[in-house]
Amino acid sequence: MILTPPACPFTVELNQSTRSSIDCQQILRFLPEKRCVVKGQWQDRAVLVKLFQHPTAARRHWQREKQGVESLVDAGIPTPELLYAGELTDHTPVLVFEFLPQAQNAAESWQQCRSENERLDLLKRLSLTIAQLHQQGIWQQDLHLGNFLLDADHVYTIDGDGIHGQAGPTPLAQATSKENLALFLAQISPQYDHLFPDVITTYTQQRRLDSADWQDVLTRQLPTCRKKRRDSYVKKSFRTCSEFIRCRQHGQVTLYRRDAPPALIQQLLDTPDQLIAQGKPLKLGNSATVVLLETKEGNWVVKRYNIKNLWHAVKRCLRPTRASVSWGNAHRLKISGISTPSAIAMVEKRFGGLRFTGYYVCEFTSAPDALSYFSSPEPSAEEKHQTAQQFADLFTIFHRLGIYHGDCKATNFLVEKTTPWVIDLDAMCEFNSRKHFIRHYRRDRDRFLRNWEDQPELYRWFDSHLPETNDN
Repeated sequence: MILTPPACPFTVELNQSTRSSIDCQQILRFLPEKRCVVKGQWQDRAVLVKLFQHPTAARRHWQREKQGVESLVDAGIPTPELLYAGELTDHTPVLVFEFLPQAQNAAESWQQCRSENERLDLLKRLSLTIAQLHQQGIWQQDLHLGNFLLDADHVYTIDGDGIHGQAGPTPLAQATSKENLALFLAQISPQYDHLFPDVITTYTQQRRLDSADWQDVLTRQLPTCRKKRRDSYVKKSFRTCSEFIRCRQHGQVTLYRRDAPPALIQQLLDTPDQLIAQGKPLKLGNSATVVLLETKEGNWVVKRYNIKNLWHAVKRCLRPTRASVSWGNAHRLKISGISTPSAIAMVEKRFGGLRFTGYYVCEFTSAPDALSYFSSPEPSAEEKHQTAQQFADLFTIFHRLGIYHGDCKATNFLVEKTTPWVIDLDAMCEFNSRKHFIRHYRRDRDRFLRNWEDQPELYRWFDSHLPETNDN
């Protein structure tokens, strides 16, 4: 059972007549008991190596990836060249691809876009490739930005494991095509929904299809796709996977990011209350204790949700702790494109199925809260207007996704440059019922407006720009 990635650099031997070796230099991705993706050198060229490590299904995963790559090649879709498909000398299945140093992952390209024109151009480029895939009868099951690499001239499709169908003269059925394109668009933040008509038109023109029908269907499918994607990611954050580790020991359940500082995690596992004692107090309340922990690896906010008395323990013990709720909501916001300090770890003290004290650790952000920001004379009027518009966009996303914050006082929002960051996530929830959400959204909206009663002009601006509570 391989649960940790190998230390770089290391060497692997290909099981072929020449017994050539690959010098592995950098771990790019590691999925415990599934696969390890590394950058290396082989025969004087840069390569990307995929090692398939599942105890029983490695060969099947290898075959599926290989067949997916072959389907892309047969369809004439640009993809990194497969240089070797076989085994290591220890019989680990392996695929070796050319490494494209000038190509950038589309997810990174999206983050670097500085204007709506750049974002639209990127989405159009990707939609043309998706249209070509569909026209050839194949599709990516888990379609997302990370499945594409871009350089100046090409869009490369990667991750053959997710390729379904066979390249041929029969195009993909329109119903499946619509579902797949909706899945792709669903990962884009709702604030960019206005770009989608042009993206859909680009796709349908490439396939010579009726754009109007597609616009209508995709508009209906997007909310469902986004909901599934959010729920899937939140659920993923509570189990061991490529991004997170879950462990249960010493009467507690701990969740943490794989890239979290080891020393911080070890102390959280062993003596979480000592972390609280070491930190600089930010809030010393009955219900929660919040401290700032400054270390050479970074600065962290550690929040302990206290059990005030026996009756409080009885009321809370059968429900997820507020630390657990905050952890899930941090990842709900992240997958929705909403800024919040990165969640690093979460601990629940347990006795059997009963839950007690919870601890939540996130990155520290030194940005001012919204009340301080809008009261300060330092930001220019133009900057404050941009920030106000960003808050309106934030509430638009909340409104579209059905996310209720629960305590919209100004100090629960930070302003980093002109971007709102959402904090204090333990009361946040997402409603399945639109009717129930609208009633709660009204509370969020009203509470947010009350922050600005001493600034009538700002109050009026927010009142006229935040989404109304009527839901047409």
